[in-house]
Amino acid sequence: MLPTTRATIGAAAAALVAVGGFLGPRYLAVVVLALIVGLALGWPVLLRASRRRTASVILSVGGALALVAVLLGRSAPHLRHMVVAVALMVVAALVSEVFWPSTRGRAVTSVAATTGGIIVVASGTAWVAAARTHGAEDLVVTGGVALAVSAVVSVITRNPQLNTGLALLLGTATGAGTGALFPELPWYAGAGVGLLCAVIITLLQELARREPRQKGWMAGMSSAIAPVLAAGALVYIGGRLLVG
Repeated sequence: MLPTTRATIGAAAAALVAVGGFLGPRYLAVVVLALIVGLALGWPVLLRASRRRTASVILSVGGALALVAVLLGRSAPHLRHMVVAVALMVVAALVSEVFWPSTRGRAVTSVAATTGGIIVVASGTAWVAAARTHGAEDLVVTGGVALAVSAVVSVITRNPQLNTGLALLLGTATGAGTGALFPELPWYAGAGVGLLCAVIITLLQELARREPRQKGWMAGMSSAIAPVLAAGALVYIGGRLLVG
């Protein structure tokens, strides 16, 4: 997949997160679930797992359980029950090697690939936790917009270093500008979240640029969605530290 196509998918996913965050936690949960399923379909291909269908099922089902745990938690912190789903996913990744063993010599690689996907999926559920945290709801919209802008700018020229600098600058500025639109959100909180979102976009974009291009669209789709989901944890932490 071309970098521009990957950036377009990432920007669209981030825009959906911003819209879902604006509409409310339930709508945001639907968006995050769709992104988790999209990531699960391509993640085993991207990380060259041996048993790809098994890994996809673990990530999809476990991600849905983690999302339900975050959505239905009655009191903050809303991520405390999500760790149970994460533990179940890790155990499932290990147990699957007993019943559906990987190719000889690939067991560790497959478990590591699935575990990496579990971390990304768990981070994605933090978007909903942030949306349910009092005072941090607006950070979801701010983070989504900053992610979308950073994703587009990260491939705007043929110079990777220039793209990185522009993405960091404009991502931070977008976060500050978007945050200033919300009366309950300090501008510096928006700028901080914008910077964090720009950092995760540029880091994963650089990793994708250095890796050999995978065949098929599923791996590219997964690599585009991964930074959007991973940024959920950063936005949640930013909301707890900067807002309340």
